[in-house]
Amino acid sequence: MIKVSDGEIGSREFFAILYVMMAIRVTDSTPNLLHESGLTASWMIPLISGVALIGPVLLLFRLVKKYETGLIEITFELTGPFFGRLIAFLIFLSVFSSLSLNSRNYADIVITMYYPESSVLWILAVLILGAALYIAHRGLEAIGRTALLVVPLFIVTSVCLVFSTTNEMNYLFLFPIAGSGVTEVAKGGIGYSSLYADVIIAGVLASQVRTFNAYRKASVWGLWVSIGKMAIFLAVYVMVFDFHAVRNIAFPYHHLTRMSMVGTIANRMEAVYLAFWYAGAALHFAAYLYISAFLLGKVIGYKPFKQLLFPVAGTAVVLGMVPENYLEGGPLRMALLYSSSGMFLLLPVVLWGLDRMRKREKK
Repeated sequence: MIKVSDGEIGSREFFAILYVMMAIRVTDSTPNLLHESGLTASWMIPLISGVALIGPVLLLFRLVKKYETGLIEITFELTGPFFGRLIAFLIFLSVFSSLSLNSRNYADIVITMYYPESSVLWILAVLILGAALYIAHRGLEAIGRTALLVVPLFIVTSVCLVFSTTNEMNYLFLFPIAGSGVTEVAKGGIGYSSLYADVIIAGVLASQVRTFNAYRKASVWGLWVSIGKMAIFLAVYVMVFDFHAVRNIAFPYHHLTRMSMVGTIANRMEAVYLAFWYAGAALHFAAYLYISAFLLGKVIGYKPFKQLLFPVAGTAVVLGMVPENYLEGGPLRMALLYSSSGMFLLLPVVLWGLDRMRKREKK
C-alpha cells in the first residue's frame, strides 16, 4: 500500500539536509580561512566552534519542544510582529549572503581546477538556476530524500579519499600542536562558529520534521558529524601539504583528489569525486535557496513562498557576479562569518530569556 506523503520529513532526511549544508564546506575555500587562524592547530577550530554552540543549541531544543513549532514562529511569539520580522530579515540576509558568496566560490573552483575556459555566469546559472532551483521547487521532502541518496555516497568517497592518500601524510607536520597559540585558536573557534550555525538556522524547519525527537536527534548527529569531518580533513590537509604550503593552496580538497590513487587500474579518481561533489553542491544550495525563500516569505507575510524561489535564485546569481575574482570574495566571506556568529550564538539565549520573563509575568 502506497503511503500518502504528508510533506514532512524524518530524522534521516533532516540529518542528510544538515550534512549537505555543513559538511560540504571541507571542499571549498573554508579550510583556508581556518588554516590562516589556527596554522597547525586548525583542526581544533571546528571542535571549539561545536563546544561554543552547545548552549545555544540546547536552549533552541527546549524552545522548540515547548512551543512545538519552528524558530521563526517562536521568535514572532516572543518578540512580537515588528521585532520578529526584523530578526527574520537579519537571518534571511545571513543565509542569502552565504548563498550568493558561496555559489561564486564554487564557480571559481570549477573554473580554476577543472574547466578554465568556462564562463562564471554559465556555471552559476547551471548550478543555481538549474539544479538547485529545480530541487528546491520540489519542496523540502524532495530535498531530504535526494540528500538521503547522495549523502552515503559522499561519506564513502570522503573515507576513500582519506585512506587513498595515507602514503602522502606526515603526522609530524601537525606540530607544534597549539599552532598559532591557544588564545588565537579559541578566538578562531568562536569567531567562525557560524560555519555550523546551520543547525540553528535549520530550526526554522523544525515544524516540518515529524517529531521533536527526530528533529533533535538529526540536529545533534548532523552537527557533530560535520564538525568531525572538517576536523579530520583539516588535519589531513596539513599532514599531506604541510601548513606552510596549504595556506597558499586555494582549494586543498580538489588538489587532494588529484593525488588519490586506487590500485593500478584507475590512476586518477578526480572525475568520480567531481561528480559527487557537484551533486552535493547542488543540494547544498537547494537547501539554502529553500530556507531563503521561506524566510523572505515570513518577512513580507507571503504564504506561497515557493513563488519567491526564482527571484531569490536570480538575485543570488547576479550578486555572485559582483566580485571580480576569488581574492575579492574571501574577505567578504570572512566578514560575513564573524558578523553572523554573534547573532546565532545569542539568538537562542535571548529567546530563552524572553520566555523566562514571560513565564514569571504570568505567575
